[in-house]
Amino acid sequence: MKEELLQAIEVGEPVLLVTAIGYIVGIVETKGELIRLVDVYINCISASRVNRFSRGLAVNINQVIGMQLLSKSEKDEMIGGWKAYVAPTAG
Repeated sequence: MKEELLQAIEVGEPVLLVTAIGYIVGIVETKGELIRLVDVYINCISASRVNRFSRGLAVNINQVIGMQLLSKSEKDEMIGGWKAYVAPTAG
């Protein structure tokens, strides 16, 4: 899985990572044993909240359960949907 994941993701492109804590969306800054993401949002389902990490976040590749490549518009739509679900009255 690690090799396939590293081959699939591209620096500068949006990605969705599935981890035990929740879903993580961000732009890949670097990849290796640690995948460094910028403009990061985490959908923590158990806590019903969306967290933003504007300075970025590093995810150990061993924590990744699954992943999906996203277009920039898919990334924006996904984050918008998360925010609407968690805080439907937020404007």
